[in-house]
Amino acid sequence: MDAEVAESMFVKAIEEKNVQAILDEMRRDEDEHVQQWGCDALFRVVQHNPPAAKEVLASGGIEAVANAMGRYPQSSEVAHEGSVALWRVMREAGHKAAKAVMTFGGFDALRLVTESHAEGTAPNEAAMLALAMLADNGFIKFGNEEKQMEAYQQAAHKGKVFAQIYVVPEQE
Repeated sequence: MDAEVAESMFVKAIEEKNVQAILDEMRRDEDEHVQQWGCDALFRVVQHNPPAAKEVLASGGIEAVANAMGRYPQSSEVAHEGSVALWRVMREAGHKAAKAVMTFGGFDALRLVTESHAEGTAPNEAAMLALAMLADNGFIKFGNEEKQMEAYQQAAHKGKVFAQIYVVPEQE
């Protein structure tokens, strides 16, 4: 498929919020530009229709984006569009999406972006944003692990937390 035709197909898929058409094209045509447009199209569909994040998950979209990012690690466009697509899906679909990113290659793809693109570049910043979503969902931690353990050990732990709750009827 020539580039102009592929781009117009993605524009149509965005307008129709057709996640499956986007993923089908990404799987059919491994061209770098098709992968970039596919990642961007997934981002836009989920941006304008947040429930579509669940369809991206159910249709293997996380794996498709991760594969695109892994196939073109030096492409700043694929790295950026893929990272923001993963971020958007995690933002809208929450913990389940973050788990899918960890399971289906998204974490490795994001790590590859941070290693392949200089700090402060758009791809690196987008990957860090997506990695922050993984941290927010408890899958990864940032920082020096030794310092984190030391701070935890130095913190005062006084015992278990408890609360007493009284349920009373509403008074009129």
